Amino acid sequence: MAAFNLKAGLNPITTLLVQTTDLEQIQQELRAKIEQAPKMFIRLPCIFDFIELEENIDLPSLYLVCHEFGMLPIGVKNAQDDHHELLEQLELADFGKGKSKPTRIPKAVKEVDAEINEPTEVSAPIITEEAPAAKTTVHKFPVRSGQQLTAEGDLIIFGLVSTGAEVLAGGSIQIFGPLRGRALAGIKGNSNATISCQSLEAELVAIAGEYKLFENSEQHSSQASLIQLDDGRLNIDSL
Repeated sequence: MAAFNLKAGLNPITTLLVQTTDLEQIQQELRAKIEQAPKMFIRLPCIFDFIELEENIDLPSLYLVCHEFGMLPIGVKNAQDDHHELLEQLELADFGKGKSKPTRIPKAVKEVDAEINEPTEVSAPIITEEAPAAKTTVHKFPVRSGQQLTAEGDLIIFGLVSTGAEVLAGGSIQIFGPLRGRALAGIKGNSNATISCQSLEAELVAIAGEYKLFENSEQHSSQASLIQLDDGRLNIDSL
């Protein structure tokens, strides 16, 4: 028997999309976030993403700021040119380059292009094939404390999700039972994902990175609930 197996897992990691080089502002806003949900940030693995930055940022100082708040930076995406030696010194992984920022074309340029390129004949429509949707995963048993259940697409659970359990899905999560643990839907950024359950008693719910942490039972509705994003904010409705 082999000593170990290597497996590619689908484990969500918090990304800190850095939008300013002002470390004092970052520190203040992190402190405010942590005050809202202190347990959420204890030994929280995170990745820095610098795609939004035009100027160089002090990576070692940012690393220390996050460590002071209990976070565990593990890597950098869209690293800047002077960061490559620092990544090795700080023992941070290089997650490569992400998608380039979209170039915004001024309105005047768009109008001129439209006049110049206006077609004289009607072109045949271009038909594009959509990527097949990820399969729905059906779990027919309760999810016990300490267990983690992950699905590429939608996830349907027939049974309770216990305190200390965690369920994650690239799509929506539907629970035919109480939700007492953590449920994270749209973990790849699907903002149309939803979470529904027969009794909301959760520790945490999240959709596409937007989360709500329940500090005590008084925040629970203990009712059938639907959770979805509305203008980028989590909205919880009783069913």
